[in-house]
Amino acid sequence: MSKASALSPILRYSILVLLCLAVGTARAATMVDYNRAKEQALVVMRQDDGQKAIDMVITMNTVEDAMKIFMLMTRDLYWQSKNLGAALVIGRAAIQFSLTESRRVLSRDPTLAYTLSSQAQMLAYDLSSYCWPGWREAGIAIPEVFLVHGQDLAKTNLRLAQELRKGNLPMSHAWWLIGAHQLALGQYERARKGFVEATKFAIAAQTRETELLFKGYLYLVEMLLDPDNLQLVEEFEFVLKALNESREGEFFSDQLETAYAVFAAPLAIDDDSKG
Repeated sequence: MSKASALSPILRYSILVLLCLAVGTARAATMVDYNRAKEQALVVMRQDDGQKAIDMVITMNTVEDAMKIFMLMTRDLYWQSKNLGAALVIGRAAIQFSLTESRRVLSRDPTLAYTLSSQAQMLAYDLSSYCWPGWREAGIAIPEVFLVHGQDLAKTNLRLAQELRKGNLPMSHAWWLIGAHQLALGQYERARKGFVEATKFAIAAQTRETELLFKGYLYLVEMLLDPDNLQLVEEFEFVLKALNESREGEFFSDQLETAYAVFAAPLAIDDDSKG
């Protein structure tokens, strides 16, 4: 889930970079150009401050190129530097920039406006997923304030996906993200609603593995609501088995097992200690 997907960390990062460069108006700039600009901005950010780096990217590039650079910066700050705070600084600034520019160009270039809003939606998804502890990402600390950021960005992602009419699969991911953050906050009934909606859209998109994944999350949160229900445990295990037997489902199965270890296993330990 396009962290932005339910894939292994390296594969998720590779896919995200490719998606970043694929979105927007085709230009003569190359990957080398974008990486060079990204590295220059990151140096400015380290030596001076984040706002100076943001201003430099905006003033020295077209809107389309600036967004590509911002997206690369955000992902490198998270995946390479393991600096979630800095990724949020750049990413949130980029979201505001892209939405502002989208409104500015809407009347004369609706295609560009849509592209910019789509990039804002993608960044909101990425940043929100970065703030979710269910990945158990090595080297990433997620304090409580980042959980608040993550929940808010999940709402932004859902709103933009709806406004942009992104379709069933992006909508399923958007609702999954809502449920995932409610799960992390211990708001299980709200998480259940998010996963139910995610499953509905996955069924409509006819993506069997994604449907199974979201059903697994639904069973996970229902197990937390009703920990003595052995039928739910069997259903959860059935989903894991079905995913492992599918062509690419192992990635999704691993994600579910990690989420179970993060959210369900600690709860079981706490319950035993109280007895």
